[in-house]
Amino acid sequence: MCVLAGLLRWVRKPQEPEKLTAEREAYSQLMRQGLSSKEACRIVGINPETGRRWRNGRCASGGSKAAPPIHEVVPPSAPSPYLNEADRIHRADRLREKATVRVIAAELGRLTHTATVTARPLPDQRPDRERRNRR
Repeated sequence: MCVLAGLLRWVRKPQEPEKLTAEREAYSQLMRQGLSSKEACRIVGINPETGRRWRNGRCASGGSKAAPPIHEVVPPSAPSPYLNEADRIHRADRLREKATVRVIAAELGRLTHTATVTARPLPDQRPDRERRNRR
């Protein structure tokens, strides 16, 4: 293998006996650096479909075996729109102390809407709801 002018290979030939381990590692490294899949495939010298298969993994079907993706799928770190149990207990305690929903949301570091929606009783739990629907 030769790395020259950004290309990992000069000569492309069928790879039946030889695995593309060096190419796969180079592709993975380029993806971690932030390059697009198409650009990483061009630099490494592989087909974009191969890069897609390496990136997403492959399910077992027919005679082919399953293959895991090149990197673990990390769940997004964005905050959940729902309050966890500790936040709900804090909110309930503060509501009993007559704190406003805006103050509670600021203490929890959440949007006011998150604390407001979960602070109100659900529609089927409102006592006057049945009377309104019977009219």
